[in-house]
Amino acid sequence: MIIDLHRHLWSIFERYAAVREIAARGGVAGVHRHAEAPVQDVGARAGEIRAEMEKAGVDRSCLLLGDYGLRLGEGDRSIEEENRLATDLAREDPEHFIAFFGIDPRRPGAVDLFRDALDAGARGLKLHPCSGFSPADPVCHPLYALAGERGVPVAVHTGPMAAPLISTYASPLHLDEPAADFPDTNFVILHAGQRAWFPLALDMARWKPNLYLELSLWQSLLIEDEGRFVSHLAEIKNGIGLGRVVFGSDCPGVSAVMPLHTWVETFRDLPEIAGRHGVEITTDEVEQMLGGTAATLMGLS
Repeated sequence: MIIDLHRHLWSIFERYAAVREIAARGGVAGVHRHAEAPVQDVGARAGEIRAEMEKAGVDRSCLLLGDYGLRLGEGDRSIEEENRLATDLAREDPEHFIAFFGIDPRRPGAVDLFRDALDAGARGLKLHPCSGFSPADPVCHPLYALAGERGVPVAVHTGPMAAPLISTYASPLHLDEPAADFPDTNFVILHAGQRAWFPLALDMARWKPNLYLELSLWQSLLIEDEGRFVSHLAEIKNGIGLGRVVFGSDCPGVSAVMPLHTWVETFRDLPEIAGRHGVEITTDEVEQMLGGTAATLMGLS
């Protein structure tokens, strides 16, 4: 089974014009693809995702939602409504979709909303600290406790983001205290810290067995320097083992950089690709990264 642990119904560039414009000025690849925000028709977008999944051979896609409202202003829909789109879609089509609940923990009633989402079938929590909070802030603790109690992972964005979002709290370092204080809760370090903080993310995971690495946004590194991409995988293998890596795409925001099917093919071909650089990656390790570990984290059969 192939599970994309990190994708969205709509990218942040599609949801927020301000971020789209600033990221384009900063040279972020692929932003031009989102020159205008699309009509956010759930049925139409779900159909597009299914077609993309079928072409790539992806079995399940986890729908993650970044809550940027307290930083960027509320969107056309409330955060409750946006989350309900994902949980409803996952309930209607569980063969393709899994819902994660996304919330800014500073919102009133965040814990109750998360509990309601879990009761509705959500299988994880998504936090986006670039909205202006630290994942180590005590306001997050009740969410972590509930995630551990219900046996679902907490996926947290790491790495820099375009203004007006802020990167201060997006260092993996802010997950050190939560991982220590909530050892029964599993945390997924989305983007594995990106280039800025990858060594830190890996070193922390060496000491905290409930930290996992997710590799979306590494598509550009693969394109630029295949050898460096493989060397980072070798570092992970030697440090914590590739069984603590989960596959994610971050589509559709990164689709213009590398389409989903190419990213999946890269993972399937890792034994050959890595071998060109003197690194051994087995087919069993590939299967774990592509879906086995994610299935375990979410309690899927």
